[in-house]
Amino acid sequence: MVSVTMHLRKIILSIIFIWLSGVGYLTWYNGLKNPGRYKGFNWEEWIWFGLVPVLVLTILYFIWKPESFKKLIQDFKSLF
Repeated sequence: MVSVTMHLRKIILSIIFIWLSGVGYLTWYNGLKNPGRYKGFNWEEWIWFGLVPVLVLTILYFIWKPESFKKLIQDFKSLF
């Protein structure tokens, strides 16, 4: 049972990392192709389309599975 939950955690963390990286790349690419003067990374787009969806889903997960939140706190405390 422990290995299944650890495997699931790794999958979820990988999906989150891929999502944030993909949205970051698309935001950067969109900034390069922007016809305006600024040719950089648009942080506000990355926050709204990358970070906010991840945080909302994580908060909803912890609301519906409070034992996972307790486990996260225990894991965090064990680091120190």
